[in-house]
Amino acid sequence: MKRKLFLLLGCAFLSMDLIMAQISKVTGVVISEEDNMPVVGASVLVKGTTIGAITDIDGKFQLTNVPSDAKKVVISFIGLQSQELPIQAVMKVSLKSDTEVLDEVIVTGYGVMKKTTFTGAANIADAKVLESKSDANFMKALEGSMPGVQMNNSTSMPGAQASIYIRGEGSINSGTQPLFIIDGMPMNSDTDAETASYNRAFNPLANINAADIESVTVLKDANATAIYGSRAANGVVVITTKKGQEGAMHIDLDIKQGFTNIAPNNLTFCDAQQTADLFAQGLVNKRNSTYTYDEALAQIKKDYNWDGVSNYDWMDAITRTGYYQDYNISFSGGSTKTKFYASLGYLSQEGVAINSAMKRYSGRLNVESSYKYFSFGFNSSYAFADMDAFSQSTGGSYSNPFVAAALKATPLDPFYNEDGSYNMNIQYNPLAVYDEEAGDIYNTKTTTINLNPYLAINFGKGFIAKTSLGINSYGTRQYDFWSPYNKQGSSYNGLGTQYNSNMTTITWTNTLNWMKTFNERHNLSVMVGQEAQWKNYWNEEYSGYDFPMLGYRELKTAGASNGTPSYNTREARLASFFINSNYDFAGKYYAQVSYRRDGSSVFGTDNRWGNFWSVGGKWRISGEDFLKDNTLINNLSLRASYGTVGNQDIDWYAARGFYMTGSNYDNTPGITPGSLNNPNLGWEVSNKLNIGVDLTLANKWFFTLDLYNEVASDMLFLLPLSMTTGLEETYQNIGSMRNRGLEFGVNGTLLSTKGWTWTAYANITLNQNRITKLSDGKAIESTYSIMEEGRPLRQFYMVEYAGVDPETGSPLWYKNETGDETSSNWNECAKRYLGSADPKAYGGFGTRLRWNGFDFSADFNYRLGGKVYSSSNRFYLSTGTQGKLTPTTYVYENAWTENNRYTDVPQYIDGNTSGENNHSSRYLYSGNFLRVKNLQLGYTLPKSILSKALIENLRIYVSIDNLYTFKAKDFIGYDPETYTSGLIAFQYPSTRTFLAGITLGF
Repeated sequence: MKRKLFLLLGCAFLSMDLIMAQISKVTGVVISEEDNMPVVGASVLVKGTTIGAITDIDGKFQLTNVPSDAKKVVISFIGLQSQELPIQAVMKVSLKSDTEVLDEVIVTGYGVMKKTTFTGAANIADAKVLESKSDANFMKALEGSMPGVQMNNSTSMPGAQASIYIRGEGSINSGTQPLFIIDGMPMNSDTDAETASYNRAFNPLANINAADIESVTVLKDANATAIYGSRAANGVVVITTKKGQEGAMHIDLDIKQGFTNIAPNNLTFCDAQQTADLFAQGLVNKRNSTYTYDEALAQIKKDYNWDGVSNYDWMDAITRTGYYQDYNISFSGGSTKTKFYASLGYLSQEGVAINSAMKRYSGRLNVESSYKYFSFGFNSSYAFADMDAFSQSTGGSYSNPFVAAALKATPLDPFYNEDGSYNMNIQYNPLAVYDEEAGDIYNTKTTTINLNPYLAINFGKGFIAKTSLGINSYGTRQYDFWSPYNKQGSSYNGLGTQYNSNMTTITWTNTLNWMKTFNERHNLSVMVGQEAQWKNYWNEEYSGYDFPMLGYRELKTAGASNGTPSYNTREARLASFFINSNYDFAGKYYAQVSYRRDGSSVFGTDNRWGNFWSVGGKWRISGEDFLKDNTLINNLSLRASYGTVGNQDIDWYAARGFYMTGSNYDNTPGITPGSLNNPNLGWEVSNKLNIGVDLTLANKWFFTLDLYNEVASDMLFLLPLSMTTGLEETYQNIGSMRNRGLEFGVNGTLLSTKGWTWTAYANITLNQNRITKLSDGKAIESTYSIMEEGRPLRQFYMVEYAGVDPETGSPLWYKNETGDETSSNWNECAKRYLGSADPKAYGGFGTRLRWNGFDFSADFNYRLGGKVYSSSNRFYLSTGTQGKLTPTTYVYENAWTENNRYTDVPQYIDGNTSGENNHSSRYLYSGNFLRVKNLQLGYTLPKSILSKALIENLRIYVSIDNLYTFKAKDFIGYDPETYTSGLIAFQYPSTRTFLAGITLGF
């Protein structure tokens, strides 16, 4: 498919000057040996002259005025092996695929180019990386597969949001996510929900069907991203979808089914006997207690009306084995003039917890056509998703069944009363709250529409103009219902809230390309362009309460309105002009320059325009005479680039002074200040330096090394305001931050003989983040972290836990900022710098093995050097401070007793007042992990058997995602992979998925 992409875009980059001398004429056609398709845009040059031509849409060419002494013609095209052939009056040329080149094609900056000519830093993942993976978000399949790309999966809830970082976190208060481009069109990747703090918003990326993706290219340095200017500070992810091919219609069918369960972890809870035992011990250990153990146990039985035998496993009651289904069918084909690709998909993921599931319906139609000097077409897609979820608030929400099961219920509490009704003595009984007929509803429906028509005109002489329109619409309909089973909902007799929103982005892009080859050795291409972007967003919210009876949950059945309905709308505009130029000499020396000027309505009237640029160079050392015929070193290149890109991802009206209506004083309506006018608010700029080396050995091993330094300056920073202004904060251009690091990747062939093919890959990224400047140089301190000049953005700063006093069982903390003096009084202890949430190193490795139709693959990813802080463990590992919560087995087995003096868990005391669960490094863990990300085994049936059944290809396979995660010894929890801040707080457990699938081609 990469070659087919070249066929579409090649005309934009290849042209030769036709010089007439009226001597002879040559005609011919150029086709691809791979599938006999015509090669559009191939260069045909009479060797030793400047006489040449470009093949048309049928692959045909014509050379006139060819000198009589001319002997040969040179035919070339990106991604195909060039040929030098004797001149004939009529020629038919078949070009072979250049495997090495095909694997090294970069989709970047409004076009494509060979990586041999690319001076920037980028990585590519093809469809094979994405296939057979189970997550709806295709980006999660890239985790560990390429250097510099870090995923932060804070939850395994189907369809839920995740964060992606390219070369670290690039901003404090502005956007940190990359720009996503699909088939040349920007798309919205921002989540939207009625309340963001619930952390259950649907991820728009989950509405892209991975089965439709041909490749994903991640652009990282300034030379690769500067052409996108104001939107590329955090990198660019370019998604190329599948296109049609000439020939009879081809049908592909992909079916996956499987199941999902909770991945192995060490966060386990006590049964009824263990819980009662620990509760009884807590009563005995209580200050001034007069209980004997037997008396205390009897009291527990009485308090809970427990028979001493029954055990109620609430975690088991709220979890399940989730069913997974994924079905995709695609149709592709066409003629020499018109080609098409169409697909339909259905995905259903049932979560491991009650009220967690996602369904997605998707469709795509891509059409491309050409006629003489024109090429035109469109890429379009539609996706509808339906997600059931629940709050994952980091503060702990009892509508989260995992929180309610652990913090509100115990194994001594029955699920139901004797009459079969729900046991409502337990506040937020999760089985009642999520009763299928009458319980809570937390449902989100989203719709994504992408439409991208385009038209290109070849004017000859190497000039091609293209215009394209990109329309991306993302709509959300979220309905929340608090039932009477929910304590909050019972006070309203049921409360329903409807939230609707829509984000529409329209992008109109116009480019003019020109390419020229001089004297067979100098290649020059120039692109100039103009782009305009409109963003429109609105949301509305209305609510009702007092529902007539249980089971009535639709908003229309509410007896009364709750508050005043709200409606908000906002708009943003972006105007851009850009130019990009590439030059290479003799296939050895390359240079690239780009410049972009952006004007954004987001910023102040005095500072709306920003200028972004990049310069890059490359020396292909292996092209020099001293290495040209070296059989060991096939490619050795040195790259360097420097440039600037911008960030404007803040509130669209941040620079404008607004007043807000809806205020009343003494029953008199009025307006109040909403924001400050700031005409000087301008661009946050990221300055990027990259130096890279590429090396290929024996055409089997490929190495890449990049050193980078990225500095964000004039950061868009939220500055607190005096309360006398009536406002809380405002944006200012303040401060700077740096990410500096190294990326290394290697892939190659270990064995290729007698039907065996064995390949492997590995990569590592070392990144260091530092805040270099803050407002007034003053640190910004929070409960357990700090932002301070010279330290990482995600610096942990808290009291350090010193363990347990072996004589008393009391918790101990280090008293001073340094030293070993301890204290049992948390309040008199100073905070310490205790590491960062940012990993020092991350990456992945894997292998592929093929033999006689069988294939096996294994992928791993890892993270080293970062810390994670589990604020939820302040409850799960509490030794009595939080009341009688279901204890974890870790606390039960390790709490201090007379017979267990040397431990890290304090004595369990009912109503503990020692401060044992105060914020401290007791809950700070190593974030190191090694994950068995995916294992897959497949078999492709021989074509000799399939042809009899009119089947072109058939592969069956089994796959396991997230089989096992090796964690640090001190870690207690579901998964150390969490929010960017390093915070673990009441999240959905990590899951693993077992799949079986079949792919069919007709």
